[in-house]
Amino acid sequence: MIYHASVYGVHRAEETVYLKVDGLQELILPKVSPPKPMPIFVNVVFPLQKRVIHACRDALVFVNDALDQALEKERQLLRQSGSVSQHQRLAKDMAEYVINDEKATNRNTQLNESDSDHLHNDWIRRMLFPVDTDGKVQTQLRKVTQRALFDSEVNYEQAHAVNSICINDYGCLPYLISGPPGTGKTKTIVETAMQLLNSHVTDHILICAPSESAADTLALRLKEYLSKTQLLRLNGPWRADNEVPAALMQHTYMENDMFTLPPFKQFMAFNVVVTSCRDAAILVEARLTNTDLWFLEKNMLEAFHPENLPALPKLHWGALLLDEAAQGTELDVLSAISAVTPAPEYPTSMPQPRFVMAGDEKQLGPKTASRDPQFSMSLFARLFERPIYKNHPLSRTNTKPSTGPPVLRRTMLPILYPPFTNLIRNYRSHPAILSVPSSLFYNDTLLPEAPTHSTPLQHSSLWQGKKWPVLFIPHPFVEDIERDGGGWYNAYEARLACDIAKHLITHDEVIPSTIAIISPFAAQVKRIRSLLRSHEYSFWDVNVGPLEAFQGLEKRVVIIATTRTRGKHFVEDDVKRGLGLIHQQRKMNVALTRAKEALIVLGSAEAMDEEEFEPEEEEGGDEMDIEHDNGAEGEAVGNWSFSLPFKTR
Repeated sequence: MIYHASVYGVHRAEETVYLKVDGLQELILPKVSPPKPMPIFVNVVFPLQKRVIHACRDALVFVNDALDQALEKERQLLRQSGSVSQHQRLAKDMAEYVINDEKATNRNTQLNESDSDHLHNDWIRRMLFPVDTDGKVQTQLRKVTQRALFDSEVNYEQAHAVNSICINDYGCLPYLISGPPGTGKTKTIVETAMQLLNSHVTDHILICAPSESAADTLALRLKEYLSKTQLLRLNGPWRADNEVPAALMQHTYMENDMFTLPPFKQFMAFNVVVTSCRDAAILVEARLTNTDLWFLEKNMLEAFHPENLPALPKLHWGALLLDEAAQGTELDVLSAISAVTPAPEYPTSMPQPRFVMAGDEKQLGPKTASRDPQFSMSLFARLFERPIYKNHPLSRTNTKPSTGPPVLRRTMLPILYPPFTNLIRNYRSHPAILSVPSSLFYNDTLLPEAPTHSTPLQHSSLWQGKKWPVLFIPHPFVEDIERDGGGWYNAYEARLACDIAKHLITHDEVIPSTIAIISPFAAQVKRIRSLLRSHEYSFWDVNVGPLEAFQGLEKRVVIIATTRTRGKHFVEDDVKRGLGLIHQQRKMNVALTRAKEALIVLGSAEAMDEEEFEPEEEEGGDEMDIEHDNGAEGEAVGNWSFSLPFKTR
């Protein structure tokens, strides 16, 4: 018998897909004693997502046309000026918009507002290709923000970002919030939305995220401040209602048991609409964009009052906020940008939409099969490479190591207002854990704010009395590859990871569900998971999975099984194919920043010899006391020395 099934749910950490099959019955194999159920075979079909492709194509066409119209402003200036020097400078700037030439960042040709009102609005160009002249010059130091906050736990950097966005002191260009793990990016986005509404900068905000889960998280936090008539969690009809958190259902709209748009009048009354970046295409298809709504209102007013043309209407969407912006491709976010882009005839002298993005360009980027940066790089990461962000004296990349976060001083004035904020206070990880990624990836700018606890874990024998819960355990055992071509695994390392988990659970009172074991190879994940669930260990609640499954998550204890111990040739091949962790900074950054109270890395010192995160050797230590599966005693690896408080099997 043949049944048609659909995906009911996905558990990424367990690499399990749950199928929904209507009318499925267990069949018994005939003429078999004892009776056995008939095996089930699944033929998986991955349909082409035409809806997504069409939405991305339409958004790309819209943005391309909008950019052409925006550059028409510059062409008109060229025709009007007739100056060769201005012509040359402006042509150079137009090339800068497209090719991002770092040497062409200063545009000397200035527009006055009366002239610009008669030309096409270039908001889309400013958002996608900002240059220095899109910003504003700061001539004096700013005072400490005195703003009543909705969230009393908002810190100084977060409050500074919120205030800067609300008063728009930085110009007409994207405001970027760079937030390493555990620094409160989502908290900042939520506070920004509430302050924009509270200060009446705008009455309508569109908030997006690349994934449905991230959008749900935003809506769950916003519902603490907004009623069901103020907040809409917009879902497409293709999303199942059981995927939406129960607490958000009152903020959704359904007809015929499917999610859909509310009636026009009801929709226009919502102050905040939260949706995924791709589902923002629903607004474009429904003609609920700034361009469509502005033209509709403008034409209606002119039709009703032809004798006396009324004042031009304001835009409906006053701000676009993107969370987890580094995890979406440019194509992913173009639909959302299209929804808030002003009409070409909308005057630049009137209030322009705010565009704010929060993310971490140092972590894993968008999920895509292409490794071409033109397709795999996020808009967030690309903008941070623009000179106005990258070359700013307060940018994180210009901070000298071990000097702390950059601080604006009076001697640095005048200077462009920074169109970005670097969040630096980490509320997740132990200072010892945080020091590693802070030094390697964030120019020593992160400050530990997480409380340190006094529990048996902090006094574990694994730390050898040093109370420094970061440990690298080297081993010399070589990985193998599955015969069926499944992937690389390391039998000894898998058992070592399980033994460490067992020690933490039985001796240090760590709850199994608060432990995560991460490996970049699927075969190693499968082996570790099988061992942990065997009668030998019986730890079913320990989280085991690939690196990608843990991005955005946190665990009390993280054990990283690097798996790879072979030499340079194998590591280089891994890098070319995008496998493993070694020599791949973004992947390693994600792995290191999942841990809250303890971090343990298993691997080979030789394989990671060129890695920047290799710890310094210590003299005078005991040899590494290990046993292999066959009972043979292991030797110390190179100059490394370490003694486990237990025997591995």
